[in-house]
Amino acid sequence: MLTQQIFFDEIICGDRNVQNRKPLKLFNIIPDNIFVGTSLILRQGNRFLYGIRPVRQVEGHQILELTGIGGGLEDEDKSLSAGAIREAREEIGCRVDLISCPKTLVVRNLKDVEQITIEGDEHPAAIVFRNYRTPPHKPWHEDNQGEACLIVFVAEIEGRPWPAMELPHLIWLKPEHILETATDDVPLGRLVNSGAELIVGDLGFPPRSSWVRLTDSQEALAIALGKTTLSFYSSLGQCR
Repeated sequence: MLTQQIFFDEIICGDRNVQNRKPLKLFNIIPDNIFVGTSLILRQGNRFLYGIRPVRQVEGHQILELTGIGGGLEDEDKSLSAGAIREAREEIGCRVDLISCPKTLVVRNLKDVEQITIEGDEHPAAIVFRNYRTPPHKPWHEDNQGEACLIVFVAEIEGRPWPAMELPHLIWLKPEHILETATDDVPLGRLVNSGAELIVGDLGFPPRSSWVRLTDSQEALAIALGKTTLSFYSSLGQCR
């Protein structure tokens, strides 16, 4: 069985230039004057939950944008993890249990992926730097509206998730779906036929003819990891 440590040692370190440092404090990694938010890798076995934003019309196509559950920090949030837990409660109506990861990936671009150990009480799976409002599937494109730093935690769900707030639907994806939708637009019907599972909100089923694309921090994470995305998400089942 692939553990997260084996993933880092044999897959990430073997495939690319990954540096190791002494343990770092989480807030020392985050630059000043940058948008900081959280995202959750919500796992249930070997599947992962994402929100679906309202359908958009783009160049004659109906596009469903997927996003990890999460968002920006609020004044009430006493920590990054508190912000992630609050977002889950607001967006899927559930409590979540954050899971500590022994190693954290820091992703700055396609060629800059670093493995670190975090000091303190918060141990995310990844810290992802990306530009926002970029063209689809190009998280570091020069055409953007600024840079963001997203702290990506792993969590398990307590209860039954249900769409809320600005996310009219939810969807369970397998690791291969995560990579596929991060790198290209994928027909919704094809995803469902290959094992993705929709949680349909009160607005009814999204158009079957829609195309699905992953966005935000986990899009950038999967693009940076490339073919190792499947192993990375599978390894997270061993975090405790």
